[in-house]
Amino acid sequence: MNKLHYYQALVVLLLSTSCIYSSLTAANENNLTSASLVSQAEQFILNELDPQGDKDIEITAMPIDERVHIPACESGITFSASQESLSQSNISVKAECQNSDWYVFMLVKAIEIQPVVVMSSAVSPGTLLTDNNVHVIYMDKKRLRSSTFADIEQVIGARIKRRVSSGRPVESKNLCYVCKGDRVVISAGTETMQVKTSGIALEDGNMGETILVENRRSSKKVYAKVASTGRVEIAI
Repeated sequence: MNKLHYYQALVVLLLSTSCIYSSLTAANENNLTSASLVSQAEQFILNELDPQGDKDIEITAMPIDERVHIPACESGITFSASQESLSQSNISVKAECQNSDWYVFMLVKAIEIQPVVVMSSAVSPGTLLTDNNVHVIYMDKKRLRSSTFADIEQVIGARIKRRVSSGRPVESKNLCYVCKGDRVVISAGTETMQVKTSGIALEDGNMGETILVENRRSSKKVYAKVASTGRVEIAI
């Protein structure tokens, strides 16, 4: 190869490398811009749905197609969503730049979640709930159809009335802090004086519920409020 052909080949190689590098750089910049746009859209929806910051909301924006060119916008990209869309789980968000009349629609998924105590394993009726068989996860609030618990301490010591499979929420209707046939402590009195005796629960009861109990000494039946596991109170 003579020197002329050698330099011609070198120039072509340098130009090709430069084009490839420019394409990669442009692609990387576009990816960074896309990521920024996604993040801004998520923050916009969070601000719209939870202006006070007192809810647990899980927000995920769908990625933007790599073929979409996002132009530079001196005025800054603005975001908008209709009230109807904001009431749904999948929200359509419009991102637009007024300077260039450019806009793109993005899909943002928003779910209000809450802590829920669930079973760590399947349990049979009569099982005592402990730290070993329950734990807390976050669940979509709309999926919950009954009263649940947010804190393990709220259910420790209670017993399951029906079989519950692993991963299912612990529901108040399926618990008894005092179960029919349990021996209980019956407390009665005021802040300055307390009288206690033993009794038998004649009904199932959850925390705060009033159930019928029998005084073991006198065989008298009275209504008392469930105060804790194995303890009921009579108001005087």
